[in-house]
Amino acid sequence: MSDRDGGARARPGAATGVGLAIEAATEHVEVLVRDAAGGTLALEVEDVGHGHTRRLTPIVARALARANVAARDLEWVAADLGPGSFTGVRVGLATARGLAMAADARVLGASSLAALALTSAARRSLVVPLVPAGRRDVYAGFFRADSRGTITLLAAPCVGPAAEVLERVDEARAILGGAPVRFIGPGAARERDALERAHEGSAAHATREGGLSAEDLAAAALSTRGVAAGLPGNGEDPAPVYVRAAQAEERVRHRALAGEIVTLRAMRDDDLPAIAAIERQVFSDAWPESFFAGELAQPQVDARVAEQDGAIVGYSLAWLGEGTGHLGNLAVAPGHRRRGIARRMLLDLFERAQARGAGTLALEVRASNVAAQGLYRAHGFRLAGLRRGYYRDTGEDALVMERRPRDADMAPAPATHEGGRRPGP
Repeated sequence: MSDRDGGARARPGAATGVGLAIEAATEHVEVLVRDAAGGTLALEVEDVGHGHTRRLTPIVARALARANVAARDLEWVAADLGPGSFTGVRVGLATARGLAMAADARVLGASSLAALALTSAARRSLVVPLVPAGRRDVYAGFFRADSRGTITLLAAPCVGPAAEVLERVDEARAILGGAPVRFIGPGAARERDALERAHEGSAAHATREGGLSAEDLAAAALSTRGVAAGLPGNGEDPAPVYVRAAQAEERVRHRALAGEIVTLRAMRDDDLPAIAAIERQVFSDAWPESFFAGELAQPQVDARVAEQDGAIVGYSLAWLGEGTGHLGNLAVAPGHRRRGIARRMLLDLFERAQARGAGTLALEVRASNVAAQGLYRAHGFRLAGLRRGYYRDTGEDALVMERRPRDADMAPAPATHEGGRRPGP
């Protein structure tokens, strides 16, 4: 994902020098100024309620003054990317960008969930950071901790009441062989009774019960772990992590796209140059045109394209056999995402799979591909397995997701998210 604005520079590699971290994803705001050695020069903490717009700038000014650091001397500025308060995340990131632009500094970021997970010190467990999301909902992240304490992103985050989060926890534990779960963060403190009833001892010693930490944010933002740990990729400009879209934005988007016409048809040999071009845009480990050409000749292959105004805007490739099928690739051209195209291709695939007797469908998806996981889950796919370190370009895990007939019947209303997905070569 990218949110470039042409302002502050984004340089690859770990940041060094004096920096400032803005933790403003919840009502509990912290601003940290660090020296080049990682020591704390100043830490300002304030509970601002819903006053991020009014209060954040004075808190930053106070922290810089106490640290005796001029804004122009900052080498990096980090912001919490969420999820959390929509206003807090946006104001925090905008403030970070403004400071960085003035200082020609690097803009960094980390999600609230990744920052919590990386500070958990957990081992051999499923780590589930929880952040309050309004009403009685919580944002939940899913990470795995190995025997050395290395934290790796496991699956896309979710938002909902504790009962729904616990259902997702059971699903995640199953692909980890029943690993113990550890809930952390301010949301864990709020929901401790429900969490403890479901998993005794899981929230007994929740980390960061009082709120998110600017120190955790700085450590995560300066980490070089990248997408494998649920952080922005190296050199990638930070963008907000919302988990759920604003309702007003979704209504406007639905109205704007209501009249668009997309045609689905079988893939042909003369489509392959356009498909290969989209493949290279979407995937860092793109399949070559020759691969698609070879697969079109196979009897079990179901290959489709989506056309709009005479141009190919998406495609899918699946292998359908008696009883089971595998979705190998589904992609939508970057300029045509969030328009319902991936959803239409999936529904078309389901009809064709049913006609061929392929009741169960499986696929692999990157742990970091939040949009794709949301799309597949909304259409009945559930976690079924884990392939650790499967994607060689980033070292991240592949999730195996399956859609069985019973899951399809129980699937919620389709979501609006879309994304491309593919296994490694």
